[in-house]
Amino acid sequence: MSDREIPWRARLAAAVLDVSPDWGASAASKALGAAARARLPRPLSRAFVSAYVRFFGVDLEDVDPRSMEDGYDSFNAFFTRRLRPGARPVDARRDVLSAPCDGLLRGIAPVERDTAVVAKGHQYTLGELLADEALAESFLGGLATTIYLHPRDYHRVHTPCDGTAQRVVAVPGRLLPVTAAALERAPRLFALNERLIHVLDTPFGAIAVVMIAAFGVGHMSCAYRHIEPHPREIQRVDCDPPVRLRKGDELGVFHLGSTVVVLTQAGVRPLAPTDEPTAVRMGQPLLQRGDVA
Repeated sequence: MSDREIPWRARLAAAVLDVSPDWGASAASKALGAAARARLPRPLSRAFVSAYVRFFGVDLEDVDPRSMEDGYDSFNAFFTRRLRPGARPVDARRDVLSAPCDGLLRGIAPVERDTAVVAKGHQYTLGELLADEALAESFLGGLATTIYLHPRDYHRVHTPCDGTAQRVVAVPGRLLPVTAAALERAPRLFALNERLIHVLDTPFGAIAVVMIAAFGVGHMSCAYRHIEPHPREIQRVDCDPPVRLRKGDELGVFHLGSTVVVLTQAGVRPLAPTDEPTAVRMGQPLLQRGDVA
């Protein structure tokens, strides 16, 4: 989306939140999260979910129809819904990294000198993003793959290949919207917002799957370790022993949506288009072992 195509309402919302104090945006997001988790009578839940599905154009083809008929206990239960078995086949090739989530692939950018990532709409250093300069250095010459999750999308995040979870890190930050208008005002947005970072050891080398919160995100949860939501200081939880994960296993959940950045070391190349935003689904091929052309 070009600057001229950004709606004025989005620009206004981004401007208001940008100048709001951190506690204001955080309190509003937490309130939305609490409302999403509130238990609802099933008839009210079905009506609310149906309105949401129509407004955002949610594809229910891969959802168990009985779940929709029965209704959900809360809006969060619908938003974090699992899909029916087989709905997301995972590419089984050992030399391929699969997409960790559904969403819009915004770009696959090289990690340049000083571990900088410069891509459409955003510019930051991996040291800022990961809150770990030593880990950031290991990705120099690699790739940063960015996937934006729309409110209509499936919001569970999975591992892109076999490996072991070495560490999960929760980084405090703001809860600003991840939109074109917001990125225009704050190109370093990904390094400013709250993050949940999964550090994996894999046959492709180290991989970091970074879940980035946004305005309206009640919280993010980790599938294999308990992490307190909305930390006030950095939490680094080492996995001892490391947690073995198979390709496609769940890493975490967005309780309301946002963005995922996958960081890979040198030696992989893109399989998906990198020049235009492209819709992807969890499990489909994303990167492959081999030098970048």
